[in-house]
Amino acid sequence: MLLLIIAALVSYACFVRAEQNPYARYVAGGYSVIDRWALHETSNQDLFEGAMRGMVEVLQKQGDEHSLFIDEEQRDLFRVELTQEFGGVGVRIRRLGDPPQLTIVGPPEPGTPAFSADIRSGDRIIALDSKPTAEMEMLEVLQLMRGKAGQPVVLSIIHQGEDTLEEITLVRAIITVESIRGDLREEDGSWLFRLDADPRIGYLRITSFGDKTEAELTRALASLCGPTVKNPVEAIILDVRDNYGGALDAAVGISDLFLRAGLPIVTTRGRGQVTRDRFVSTGSGGYVDRPLAILVNHDSASAAEILAACLQDYRRAVVIGQRSYGKGTVQRLMPIESGRSLLKLTSATYWRPNGRNIHRMKGDTDQDLWGVSPNEGFEVVLDDEQYLQWRNYRRRRDLLGNGDPGPLSEQIDKEDGKPPESFTDQAFQQAIRHLQATLDAR
Repeated sequence: MLLLIIAALVSYACFVRAEQNPYARYVAGGYSVIDRWALHETSNQDLFEGAMRGMVEVLQKQGDEHSLFIDEEQRDLFRVELTQEFGGVGVRIRRLGDPPQLTIVGPPEPGTPAFSADIRSGDRIIALDSKPTAEMEMLEVLQLMRGKAGQPVVLSIIHQGEDTLEEITLVRAIITVESIRGDLREEDGSWLFRLDADPRIGYLRITSFGDKTEAELTRALASLCGPTVKNPVEAIILDVRDNYGGALDAAVGISDLFLRAGLPIVTTRGRGQVTRDRFVSTGSGGYVDRPLAILVNHDSASAAEILAACLQDYRRAVVIGQRSYGKGTVQRLMPIESGRSLLKLTSATYWRPNGRNIHRMKGDTDQDLWGVSPNEGFEVVLDDEQYLQWRNYRRRRDLLGNGDPGPLSEQIDKEDGKPPESFTDQAFQQAIRHLQATLDAR
């Protein structure tokens, strides 16, 4: 009986809502007319997706560039960015060569199905489950390689320098997408977080803010300066260059690691500037005294900007690099179609501790206040060519480390452009110099 009463109340509420907003009826009426009278028959799914994209397009025309309709085909790939896990085999792939061929770049991730098999960096993947990869879009490749953990996938490969086609069956497992990296990998595949150039300094790159990022960073910090570490690092570099953001909770949690208790980290405001959430530090992080430097660039956005702005406002960190992107809005990820698709909807703005929203509004110029700017004297501006050199240097270093050049590295250099022999990561080196001077002055 209680369930019937609840159902009746919900139905009545929906009816009242529709009566209050007649456009809900108009949309339904428009759908019925098209469904019945359109010359070309169109599926219900296509009509629905078209309506969703049309409504989101209206928001985008009003300046909301971050709201997005995510259909079923894209849903799982999008969720991986936040959940940081999927069913897969543990390799990184790119199209390399002329003609381009699907190629495994870098060694398989430790502990994954590919790591235990005869899979090598430079292997060309000719087919997946007997389907040729030459003409596949990358989305189709990912959909075939990923899947439910425990299910097999057959890779038809040719090892680098060989001609024989070999079929290797891998059983998919849960692959965790790392979001915390160091400068180089150890021999066992783990990241080196302590700088060889100065072991007093730790270096932690945050590539995204997902569900596991705070826990990853906490483990990395514990390995550098936990209570059982004999020679703990004395200063830390946090690198959020090219970090497009992610989960707000992760940015708040990481900021909290470096702050004493009772400090507002970030505030969110909804429609009409009404305060929605206010996040305050707990002081339980345990890293409130070590000098910090944060590296940012023009593609550091959203959650990366929350972290940089917060630590800059409390003078906990020196921000080094180039003014950040300027994304001061919060998106909610809402399931629709019973979860088959997603609506990423801008629902609030966030405000840094000093009371400013860093969002770059439509029409803003370089003279307007937006983004997170480096501290005075710590600006490192790269032009387009220098930025591409840095990005290629960083990607090449992640994949190949400092290993001897070979056919694969030559291919990557041909595709991306090899950084000059004298290349220097200027912002990184400036952070090292600043922290060394700070430690030496103690």
